[in-house]
Amino acid sequence: MSAAELAAMSTRRFLVLVGSLTPDSRFAQAWRRTPRRVDSPEEIARITGLPAT
Repeated sequence: MSAAELAAMSTRRFLVLVGSLTPDSRFAQAWRRTPRRVDSPEEIARITGLPAT
């Protein structure tokens, strides 16, 4: 998959593809190693695209 194809992909499609990966996939391993703590409402809004409340 090219970077352009990935950039044009919907979030839903991306999550479906990621969800179908095996736990041993390179992406899944990297995902588990990446910190996920986000405390700021503004940062959460930026990541999710939902308005901060």
